[in-house]
Amino acid sequence: MMKRFIVLSAVLLMLFSLCATHVMAQGAGNGKQKSSPPFLITGKLPHFTKLLMQQWDNVKLDLTDEQKSKLLVVRKETIAGAQKLGREIAPLEKQVVEEIFSGETPDELQSIVQAIAKLKAEATMLHLRCIYSTSRILDQQQVDFLINL
Repeated sequence: MMKRFIVLSAVLLMLFSLCATHVMAQGAGNGKQKSSPPFLITGKLPHFTKLLMQQWDNVKLDLTDEQKSKLLVVRKETIAGAQKLGREIAPLEKQVVEEIFSGETPDELQSIVQAIAKLKAEATMLHLRCIYSTSRILDQQQVDFLINL
């Protein structure tokens, strides 16, 4: 009777551990994994394209038609590039999460992590180019307006 209890307890403990690991891997149990930004630097650089869309017709920003035309090109290129990189990064991140919880070692995951880092560096450069290009289209007053939002 005691052996049966110990075996049953061990099996239940193992099942609970596996379930808990799975829940943690899915992001606190909500079943949905939140998409993270594809950039290395997050929360510190302005997202000018987003800010501009929110302030597009703001009289204080006072965008000219020529500026709007150029800014739309920068926005289109930036968003397309970021989305493409995000689609490449997401499955690699998922693979790392799945494999670390299935017993792979950090050394075995190093090449995937390096690939993610390279893609995120590329996305960060895309973000920096967007900021730079946008700053060249706007005058200093407009840039300051956006930064101070």
